Amino acid sequence: MIKIFKNKFALSDFFCEELLKLNIDKGVAYFALSGGSTPKFVFQMLAKDYKEKIDWYKIHLFWGDERCVPPQSDESNYGMTKKYLLDYIDIPKKNVHPVDGENNPKQEAIRYSNEIKKIVPLKNGYPKFDLVMLGIGEDGHTASIFPNQMDLLVSDKVC
Repeated sequence: MIKIFKNKFALSDFFCEELLKLNIDKGVAYFALSGGSTPKFVFQMLAKDYKEKIDWYKIHLFWGDERCVPPQSDESNYGMTKKYLLDYIDIPKKNVHPVDGENNPKQEAIRYSNEIKKIVPLKNGYPKFDLVMLGIGEDGHTASIFPNQMDLLVSDKVC
């Protein structure tokens, strides 16, 4: 299903409502986050208007992409999420599963894949997230997959 929104407010409102519905309808939910300007706005809305509406103890957060930087870096998607969402909500630390951007990238991909497979329910051998946030960069990339890397879409690896 493709949805097109007038502006970031309408998109953010829809996204927050979908997470709220998921939270009400499901026991534990698995949510893959993204970085960028639109997610930042969604996180601000979640922190302000949904802080008390959502049972954060039933939400597990993962990242669909991350840069090889420390979490304090302005380039870190986890750091941005922490700054605009995590610092404002009551979510257990055990439910927040960041990529360690300071690790060796190949080793971290293996470690993070194993963590995802251990926690997120599998369907046909792949993790089945309940909600996945994806954006598109100005250069055409999504989830750190760039137009010249389309072969990654058919990889059997989780990360």
